[in-house]
Amino acid sequence: SDNVELKQRFEREARAVSSLNHPHICTLHDIGTQEGVDYLVMEYLEGETLADRLKKGALPLDKALGYGVEIADALDKAHRQGVVHRDLKPGNIMITKSGAKLLDFGLAKLKAAEPAQAASVLSALPTEEKPLTEKGSILGTFQYMAPEQLEGKEADTRTDIFAFGSVLYEMVTGRPAFEGTSQASLISAIMSGEPQSISELQPLTPPALERTVKRCLAKDPD
Repeated sequence: SDNVELKQRFEREARAVSSLNHPHICTLHDIGTQEGVDYLVMEYLEGETLADRLKKGALPLDKALGYGVEIADALDKAHRQGVVHRDLKPGNIMITKSGAKLLDFGLAKLKAAEPAQAASVLSALPTEEKPLTEKGSILGTFQYMAPEQLEGKEADTRTDIFAFGSVLYEMVTGRPAFEGTSQASLISAIMSGEPQSISELQPLTPPALERTVKRCLAKDPD
């Protein structure tokens, strides 16, 4: 970007993320500029994304709970330091030998516009990574967004908690909390629908886990 203000914000946000020293957050080592291109130097991780792992189905309950605790602990650390992820989803979680690692922490805000421009940002999002013709690429963009994000409101720590609930639900059940055959039906499901009960899909799920996920997925941020 040639926008000086955006470049300054990029650097400020990146420095905030680089201060997050946590075993389950991918370390941001350095930021810099080379021949007019801004770059980040990040920790190299070996493993697979949670998104790739979920293609094989649900995780065993002990694994899902273990990764859930690690992700929650990483979010807690960031939130206490004033950093919000804003784009928590299985594609931003790496499964490594040492457990779950959150990627792109806090940098999602750099890609987002101000709330007033949210509608145009949402319409542009699906074209960023994959062609629109690829099945599910549009839906994957919205699947983990909280209702307030879809309404173009400012994201805060509670937005991450909603996304965390969606990820936890999918780890345990093997299917997304919210689904739709189109962008509109998916948004409608997130705004007003309720996911199928976890215990219906996985009868041995502890009631406390079901309560936790329901609390995370409440429509009202308060």
